[in-house]
Amino acid sequence: MGVPQLTVRGLDDELETRLRQHAARHHLSLSQAAVDLMRRGAGLASESTDAPTIGHSLDAWLGGWTTEQARAMVEAVRAFDAPDPELWR
Repeated sequence: MGVPQLTVRGLDDELETRLRQHAARHHLSLSQAAVDLMRRGAGLASESTDAPTIGHSLDAWLGGWTTEQARAMVEAVRAFDAPDPELWR
């Protein structure tokens, strides 16, 4: 038996905006953000606690690359994609 799913219709623009802001602020998907807010609204979670997910919570310690840095890295390692003909004789 899978996890129950729910389709929510009729979100007004303000509610959608707030949901997206909550998702971005807590590094959650829209679905995770909706569940988090529903749990809080139902009194099943404290408003001071974040959703129990790793998500992007370690990003600050791991760092990141700009798009240009990522492209440069891909270009720099492109030579490793092809096998060395001397090693495969």
